[in-house]
Amino acid sequence: MDWIDSLNNLEVNGNEIMSFFEYYELFKKSPEKELRPTSAYLQDMVNYFGRDDHKHLNVFSHDDQDAPAVFGQYKIEEKIIEQLRNFAEEGFNNKFILLIGPNGSSKSSLVKRLMKGAEDYSKTDEGALYTFSWIFPINTVIKGNLGLNQASTTSDLSSYAQLEDKDISAILTSELKDHPLLLIPKEVRKDLIHSAFNENPEKLEEIEKSYLVRGDLSKRNRMIYDALLKNYKGKHEEVLKHIRVERYTISRRYSRSAVTIEPQLHVDAKMQQITMDQRLASLPPSLQSLNLFQMSGETIHANRGILEYSDLLKRPLDTFKYLLMTMESGSINLGGILTELDIFFIGTSNEVHLTAFKQHPDFNSFKGRFTFIRVPYLLDYKSEMKIYQKQINSIKDRTHFEPGALDAIAKFAVMTRIRSCMTKHYEDTKKLSAIVTTLNPLEKAGLYSEDRIIPGRLDVEQAQILKHNIERIESEFEFDNLYEGKFGISPRDIKNIIYRLADMNKAITFIQVLDYFKRIINKKSEYDFLNMSAHGDYHNPPKFIELINEAALDDFDKKLRESLGLVDDRSYEDYLKRYIENINAMIKGEKIKNVVTSKYEDADEYFIKEFENNINLKEDAANFRSHLISKLGAWYLDNKGEEVDYTKIFPEVVDRLKESFRKEQEKVIHKIAKNLVFFEAEMSGKEVKGHIPLKEDIKKEIKVVIDNLQSSYGYSQNGSFELIKYLIKERY
Repeated sequence: MDWIDSLNNLEVNGNEIMSFFEYYELFKKSPEKELRPTSAYLQDMVNYFGRDDHKHLNVFSHDDQDAPAVFGQYKIEEKIIEQLRNFAEEGFNNKFILLIGPNGSSKSSLVKRLMKGAEDYSKTDEGALYTFSWIFPINTVIKGNLGLNQASTTSDLSSYAQLEDKDISAILTSELKDHPLLLIPKEVRKDLIHSAFNENPEKLEEIEKSYLVRGDLSKRNRMIYDALLKNYKGKHEEVLKHIRVERYTISRRYSRSAVTIEPQLHVDAKMQQITMDQRLASLPPSLQSLNLFQMSGETIHANRGILEYSDLLKRPLDTFKYLLMTMESGSINLGGILTELDIFFIGTSNEVHLTAFKQHPDFNSFKGRFTFIRVPYLLDYKSEMKIYQKQINSIKDRTHFEPGALDAIAKFAVMTRIRSCMTKHYEDTKKLSAIVTTLNPLEKAGLYSEDRIIPGRLDVEQAQILKHNIERIESEFEFDNLYEGKFGISPRDIKNIIYRLADMNKAITFIQVLDYFKRIINKKSEYDFLNMSAHGDYHNPPKFIELINEAALDDFDKKLRESLGLVDDRSYEDYLKRYIENINAMIKGEKIKNVVTSKYEDADEYFIKEFENNINLKEDAANFRSHLISKLGAWYLDNKGEEVDYTKIFPEVVDRLKESFRKEQEKVIHKIAKNLVFFEAEMSGKEVKGHIPLKEDIKKEIKVVIDNLQSSYGYSQNGSFELIKYLIKERY
């Protein structure tokens, strides 16, 4: 039973209570920490979790069973946090954040991660949150009846906060989780806060706008406070004896400052009378005479936290019309009682319901109080792959995803979501227009990926123009009704496809993936994106499959040739270094020292031309040489003192060099092709009629290739066999 001790030693175990006077001392030590409305608290929470090496917010990338990580929605995350900053400047959460996007675009996941971050943060010392309850002792603690005998004398207790249950007759909680500082009368509270921030006027200005300065207790707490104050003849310290300050943590599971309202039909907040409840008959007479009400409902539970309206626009308008006043005033009207709220309101909806909502006559009233944030499907296939990696890891015991399979899935998904660039959007730059209008869907998907892949077919100048205008291309349809990511295949559909592929195959290569896509692209009744009119290669799924197949073959072809071991990577380094030295000398009109003869000689023009022939140079040679020297010079400036690695500085040239060895390697590949079927049969123990066993040197050669594919790239043996056979069939 050691686990009991570990639970008892937890820093936040639900037992952290104190008197109001103890809490006031805590406030004086760290006023900035205690004076945080929800918007400021959530900002601090986001800052607490920090950012990763790419400056992306960690709170959204952490993974949890109840709140999985969100990938690739970095711009949306920043927009949400920007709204928190705006609320802090306004003094209250004056806008409803509505996330709009297609089904499955991670709208709800973003909110879940925000709630989970707040939940985890509330368990830390930095994120501690406090509210209070009213404690009423029994007569053995206070002589006489409170509120009945005005001459009653109290014990020497300075507070009833630490009393045990046996000494307590009644407890009234604060259903809105009122902040303990609201117990201090408004005028005095304002002076105390001013004195606490004398040396920080900027922070004071921000805090002064919040309800913690100008606000007051909820109706019920105010009634109790005033009744007790009247009974104690205006002695506030006697009233505050009844206060027990309690730490609480945010919890979505238990609807504590993190609540999700589903689109069913019901009211989100209500009141019920509690003074008729026989269980509270032990309240002091001064309180029994009051008409006390208890508030409940999702909106009440969410106070001092996050309230999510899932699929908001599926609800009839009257069920959320009260949000107009709530956003404007920061309060809710319950039975004629204005109740102040401190809630970060956020909701989700899809484009179809938003379009219908815009036709409603009341839409303009809502538009001013709503902030609409589009959440499209991902357009970065590398981030798309991360969505499914956890799923693939969970099924690896029954199927093996070969390298390139998930890559093909993610590329197809992104290609269904993008549009072709339009000439009219680039009329100011003819060169850029000529480049972007020739991009095929796969090239554009590569451009949108985190690696910013520039098509290799472009010359140096075109590549530079494209590289410097990627953000412009990404924003081309940002404000268009048919924006990129509004349509296309959903990640939910992709997850189902992955499970189906796993059920059908022990090993999944890009071949099985593309074969499956060939079948589903005929099911136009199941997928809306299949009903879009083709625009060249765009909105053209058969073309997507063709492009992905060619790219996947290119990729595996390179890996196979690398695995053949015919070319040592160091030869590329030496070959490239020699070329750079020669063109540098040629451009500068200098001589090069011959390492054999130690004599200084002119640049070797024959060698330069041979090198450029080997890389199949199509662009202007002078421009190409000048670009390489400039790139090397820039590298020197950024990496002073480091050893030069030409293959890393010029990877695109190395790729061209490797391609030049293709013909030499083709001979070996044909040799492997001739014997692969027999080798596979011998490995599996099958007999092939009329087959003479392979010689040891041939088997060894093939085995080296298979082993290299496994150790260097992660292919399985069966996957390697299948892909080599497919490559030979398609290319050799």
